Amino acid sequence: MKFTSTAMKSVIGAAGIAAAGVFAAATAFAAPPNIQPFGTSEPLIDGPLVTNYTVSNLQPSDAVIPGYTPKGQLYQADVTARSDGGMVTPMVNDFIARGPNGQNYRVIDKHPAPNGLNPAPIPQGSESTGTLYFDVTGAPPNGVAYNDGMQDILIWTSNMSGGSAPGAPNLSPAPGAPPSPAPNSPTHS
Repeated sequence: MKFTSTAMKSVIGAAGIAAAGVFAAATAFAAPPNIQPFGTSEPLIDGPLVTNYTVSNLQPSDAVIPGYTPKGQLYQADVTARSDGGMVTPMVNDFIARGPNGQNYRVIDKHPAPNGLNPAPIPQGSESTGTLYFDVTGAPPNGVAYNDGMQDILIWTSNMSGGSAPGAPNLSPAPGAPPSPAPNSPTHS
């Protein structure tokens, strides 16, 4: 089989595009989570669908969830889900409370919770507000994460020192993360 110069350029171009696509997908998959203080709206983008979640007021709760007996201390957080693109469905079961030691506490979603976030679809421009409940059996949580089952996507935390303005560096660890060295810190040998 004889390759022409045009055919070879096409093959090289296609290989380059495929490699760029693989690199872009790997980069997007490995993106670090968006970490913000409680009360900040964070967008979850899934193609044309955009859900803005805001989590705030993580605190111990004395609520009673019918049919559920806590194994530890019940905690609650307020949450708002707003559709900024398309008809979105709040994924209540993707929320996790997390302690400073990295311990995770899944959201209680198998029992109807008082004032719980409604998982019904939300039309574009509308929002739904409710409460998330967590059964904390260890260290008290200092953050809430939205985890897609593979990785944290969004995190809200009370550990926000340094700048909290958009684009400002976050010098505090995320809930459960070890502290990182200060940027530009001198090293001693």
